[in-house]
Formats: sequence, structure tokens, C-alpha cells
Amino acid sequence: MTFKVGLLINPFAGLGGTTGLKGSDGAEMVALALQLGARPQAHDRCVRALRRLIGSDAQIFTVPGEMGEDACAAAGLQAQIVATPAAEHSSRDTIEACHALLAQSVDLLLFGGGDGTARDVAAAVSSMTTTVLGIPCGVKMYSGVFARSPEHAGELARHCANGGVASHEAELLDIDEQASREDRVSTRLYGYARAPAEPRHMQSAKSGSSNPDRAVEAEAALFAAQMQAGHVYFLGPGRTIQALSKHLNGDSTLLGVDAYLGKTLICRDANESDLLTLAAKYPPHVVVSLTGGQGCLFGRGNQQISAAVLASISPGHLHVLASSEKIAALPQGQLFVDSGDPVIDTRLSGFIRVHTAPGRSAIVRVVH
Repeated sequence: MTFKVGLLINPFAGLGGTTGLKGSDGAEMVALALQLGARPQAHDRCVRALRRLIGSDAQIFTVPGEMGEDACAAAGLQAQIVATPAAEHSSRDTIEACHALLAQSVDLLLFGGGDGTARDVAAAVSSMTTTVLGIPCGVKMYSGVFARSPEHAGELARHCANGGVASHEAELLDIDEQASREDRVSTRLYGYARAPAEPRHMQSAKSGSSNPDRAVEAEAALFAAQMQAGHVYFLGPGRTIQALSKHLNGDSTLLGVDAYLGKTLICRDANESDLLTLAAKYPPHVVVSLTGGQGCLFGRGNQQISAAVLASISPGHLHVLASSEKIAALPQGQLFVDSGDPVIDTRLSGFIRVHTAPGRSAIVRVVH
């Protein structure tokens, strides 16, 4: 029996990442991100995933233009085009396109986007009978329906087509983007969707955040004392890194990326362009924590620290701080990276030291 894959892409997913907009939901945010120089990435990321389907038993159905047809052609795949209304890339367009694909009785609904797209897809499916799988293209991707990377999504779709993969109920999470721009965390559980149950390829849903424990707070204080004058430090989002900033000069953001020259804040809520400019002037460092429950280092909510920025960082200038509890809760005991550049992801893979307390650390494997 032919395995049918329905493909849908939100071409503007992820535009708000490198520009520091915390998301790209809504036409106004899309326009602003483009004005700030954001480069659409969903097409290229979906092509990377689709190339893994070459030679599989999948029959692909998709929608015209940027919402699927173009990516299939670029990946060298034949696809049957399902007629839909002219797309404006709104939530309504996504839901209508999903309905058109579901009318073809697809076995797997493969979509490229972020948490907002996942919510729209799940709303269209409205039952737990169709399996959905997300190609990660957005800014946050807290939900459990996404693969770890485009390549993981393509491999998993191929496995589904060639032999079948077990599925389970996965959480659909999303963050209030306006609250994020005001530096407030407001995450909601919107429901569940049926997704592949394959931990080697799939990311877990993000767990709730909490204040860092005393041990990692002490490590943050020690790290702050050792920060060098004349070096620039890019501090990633999250409560753990914000604990570090309390020992520095200048009020950092909770959900943005901030740049410190030595111990002094010089760029609050920086975007990719800001970081690249500073990295060209001073020896750069990156200081990040882990995404709770997911174990992502780069590619989930910190895309300002882009592949181009990471390419400028010397191996000894990447610093990771996290509590021992976060490490113990890592899926399969591993971290992963999804910077957008497979070359950089490969360079970052291997083993990394995660600092948990003064004089204490853990060696954790980073997979790509």
C-alpha cells in the first residue's frame, strides 16, 4: 500500500529569530523582520529534510508555491499538487491547506514551521488519527511534535514510509510572543497531537522553567569574577544565565541575548548583526544554558547566536552552565544543536563540559 505524505510549509517561519524579535507570528512581525534584514530560512530547511525522502516509498501531496511545491522541486521530488486558495501565509491559509491535504487521506502530515504553525496544523487535524511531524523552522519550537533537525525530520518521514513508526500523543506548547518581547515568560499547553514516538529523531517538549539552584548560582558568580576585560561575552536567554548577569554591570534581558564587554553591558537584547559586529572587534565568547527538557544548545529561542556567530567562536570560548538536575533530566543523556548550518552543527558535536557548581562539571555528549 502506498504511504501518503502531505507537505505544508510556513515560508515565513523563523524570520524573527536572528533579528531578536522572539517570533514571527502575524503580518506586522514578518514585515518588520524583513525590514531588519531577516533571511527566510524555511524553504532551505525543508529542502534539507525532503532530500532524505528520495528513493523512499512515499507519495507526496503538497500545495502550490512557497507552501510546498517549490521545496519539493528543489529537493528533486515529484509531488502531486493540491489546489488551494491563493496563499497569504496566514493561519487560515495553513488550516485550509491542511484540510486539502487531509482530503487525500495522507498517512503523515509533514509541516515546516514553528509552534504557531504546529497549533494551526493540529487545529485542522482535530483528531488523533493522523500523525503530524514538524520540520523545525521556527524560533522557539517548544512542542513535542518537532524533529531535532531538518535531517532528522526527513529520516523519520522516510522510516514512516518504508516500514512504519510507532506514534504517541505529544504536547503542543506555545509562548506568548508579545509577552516575550516584554521580557516575560508566558507559555501555555494548547493540547496534544499524534506524533512519531522516536526519541533518537524527535525532540521532547520543553519543560517548565524554574529558578537556578544555589550550586549553579555560585558557579555563575565564579564565572562572572573570571570574565576578562577586552573580551566580549554573548549571554544567552534563560534564568540560569540571568543569574550570571546579576554579578555584572548592567541589567540583562531574560529572553534575549545580551553582550558584555568584560563585565559591562554594551548591547542589550542584541540581534545577529550586533553580535557579528562585536565579534569582529573583540575576542568573542558565548555563554548559554540548556533548554529544559529538550537539551538544545543552539537553535531553539537563541537564533541570534547564529551559525555565522558560532563560526567566530574559538572552542575554548564556548561556556555552558546548567544545574545538575537539568543534566539528569536530559533525554537520553544528550544535548543537540540545530544552528541552521550542518557544518557548524558537526563542529559542535562531540563532548562538552557543562559547569554545574564551583569546581564541579559534567561531560555531556552533543549530537547532530
